[in-house]
Amino acid sequence: MVLNEFFSVFFKRATPSFLNNSGYNLFQVLFINNPLLQSLGSIVVFQAMTSIAVIGLYLAYALPIFFRITLARRSFVPGPFSLGPFSTIIGWIAVLWVATISVLFSLPVAYPITDQTLNYTPVAVGGLFIIVVSYWIVNARYWFKGPITNVSTHSNV
Repeated sequence: MVLNEFFSVFFKRATPSFLNNSGYNLFQVLFINNPLLQSLGSIVVFQAMTSIAVIGLYLAYALPIFFRITLARRSFVPGPFSLGPFSTIIGWIAVLWVATISVLFSLPVAYPITDQTLNYTPVAVGGLFIIVVSYWIVNARYWFKGPITNVSTHSNV
């Protein structure tokens, strides 16, 4: 919990002279942009980073769809723009598409497979998955209560 408090204080503080969040900018330069520099010298690193980005983007879209068609199937209240009775089948098609694309982007891009042609995406995504789930089991499940609703349920429209 102490580490979480340090990071939240460090990243939410704005520097008055620059009128931006210098802590986050430093984090971005050191930990986000530096790995991208490795892709300048190796096509394997570029392909792995591209695959990781695509898989991450697809998963970010697929997880809410998956939870809507599984966990929130009975309690979900559709809005004015709804697919009606087709929403569940289209949701499953979308989730299956993301699963297929995730597997395809994890495959090697050239044969024979050597250390220069191996796609390191499964190693990176799997390693991150293990770290995040371990953090959840050890720490976050005790203090994270989910998103806080800040919009009233009654509409004034």
